[in-house]
Amino acid sequence: MPHPYVTKVTFNDGQLVLTVELDEYLAGESVEISGYATQNSGGFATFNDIQIATKIPDGTVVMYVAATPSEQFKSGEDITVSARASRVWVTVLTESPDGDIPNYHPMSPSGGTTAQEGTAWNSVTAVGWAAPASLSSSSAGKTSAGSDSNFQNK
Repeated sequence: MPHPYVTKVTFNDGQLVLTVELDEYLAGESVEISGYATQNSGGFATFNDIQIATKIPDGTVVMYVAATPSEQFKSGEDITVSARASRVWVTVLTESPDGDIPNYHPMSPSGGTTAQEGTAWNSVTAVGWAAPASLSSSSAGKTSAGSDSNFQNK
């Protein structure tokens, strides 16, 4: 089993596309890849994406992550990539004053008062693996935690 690393960076349509090879056990799992790419001359791009890790026909597990440079990259110069990969899961917690277990209503409107010192959210109401569509930066804020089929209500 290979160690995870970036195997290729390609400049395509104004973006850097990183090919990230992952450990085989991550195939089919939600994985977050984040980090940055740099060049000594000033080229710089940050990236952050959540995807399902894919096993390709040759048996390796990969993700393709795009990054828009904030400073231009130059051909003929090495690129250094610093990347972090992690499995992603989400837990929904409900405030539970004095140890009471509240009823969980995922579609109830938000409200309440400003949290005070000592407020604790300590009642787990849903746990699930993050789906790329619900957590990627392009859809942030469009899906509320605990409202789709990836979550298991307690």
